Amino acid sequence: MRGPSLANPLATWCWSEPLEARGNTWSRRSFSSREQQHVAARKAPIVVALFLGLSAHACSPVPDLLKQGDRLAQQGKYAEALAAYAEADRHEKETVRGLIRAGNLQLKLGRLDLAQMAFEKALEKKPASAEAYVGLARVFAARKMFDAANKALDKAIELRPEWAEPYFRKAALLHNQGRVQQALALYKKTIKLNPGHARAHLAIGDIVFQSGDLESALKVYKAALKKNPRDPEVLVRIGQVLLKANQPASARGVLEQACTLKRDHALAHYYLGEAYLKLKKSDRAVRHFQQAIRYRPKLGIAYVRLGQIYEANLLVNRAYDNYGRAISADKNCMEGYLNLARLQIRKRQYKRAARTLDRSLKIEPDCASCSVMLGKLYNTLRRWRRAIRVLEPVVMKFYQNYEAHYELGIAYAGLGMVGKATEQYNVLAMANQAELAEKLLRVIRAKAR
Repeated sequence: MRGPSLANPLATWCWSEPLEARGNTWSRRSFSSREQQHVAARKAPIVVALFLGLSAHACSPVPDLLKQGDRLAQQGKYAEALAAYAEADRHEKETVRGLIRAGNLQLKLGRLDLAQMAFEKALEKKPASAEAYVGLARVFAARKMFDAANKALDKAIELRPEWAEPYFRKAALLHNQGRVQQALALYKKTIKLNPGHARAHLAIGDIVFQSGDLESALKVYKAALKKNPRDPEVLVRIGQVLLKANQPASARGVLEQACTLKRDHALAHYYLGEAYLKLKKSDRAVRHFQQAIRYRPKLGIAYVRLGQIYEANLLVNRAYDNYGRAISADKNCMEGYLNLARLQIRKRQYKRAARTLDRSLKIEPDCASCSVMLGKLYNTLRRWRRAIRVLEPVVMKFYQNYEAHYELGIAYAGLGMVGKATEQYNVLAMANQAELAEKLLRVIRAKAR
């Protein structure tokens, strides 16, 4: 019988003779020729099966295709990455790694329909894929189909109860819905299953931070940092806490480290800009706000900060442009609307200012500052009824907004409704808002003459 060609080292290994037994008195040579043939005949199917299995594993292109796709995705070559994942899927028989990666990438790119198709195809191929159910849950959450997302996560937990990720995703859903205590319990469950789950540690820190307990939040974030000292996300959170605690010098050091570790981290640059702004180093602040915009063009608040710096340096037109860019980049950036409207009023662009504030209130009806500014604008234009229509809901919902009471009093006085204007004066006087009360009283007396 001819042996295999030496061109296949794996085949050569399979056909090579076994080593002599160690520590025993017998060896392969002690068998007779007939016995050797009998043993070889018995072992041949096992050797061939082993050879075929190892050959298939060694020759499978799937691992290399997945790595290639991951590398291309990191380089921003998304079409090529998806092609690599599709090719990997064609070679997969019992796994769905290519489809899962394709779905995750489509989700990252905001292509929800294509992501859902990839995850559903993965479930057709492998119905017990917990990863596919987690992917579907993420799609449903992005579509705000929270019940469907929860059901998909429950299925993933049923399939793989020891896997931390579906618990984390379920906690994040609850957190976004304002069910903080339930979310906290699931974040803790996530950490119990995977003590190194960085995002769960961060989420717990965020809950504590949002409660206003800066000291406890700092402890949680520092504990997370010990698990991964080079995690820029944790460093950014620590920087936020230090800024909130009015420690800009300490925040600067932490945020500079975050920027060094991840140069394109937009929020690290943004908060570092905030630190420099508090340290009165405007030039450096400008540089980091610009970097933040470079890496995240939709970061409206960074445009606002640039506008405020330009305005402080009497570069009003540049400030105006940046406030406009802020709301173009992020339609929910209330600071952008307020600052733009303020400059429009300053430039006597009253109609534009009214449109800007109307637009802001359509997006965020409870923006008290927007309503007060609009009411004040209507008072300036002597459109008293419009001012009253805007301001009355504000004082009912935000009773301690004394500027709203003052402007409402001015509007009532403008219409000659002295009694109602006096009611607003009484609110201000009883709240010890002496300056506003005195100004309103002078207007009321002038109208009463």
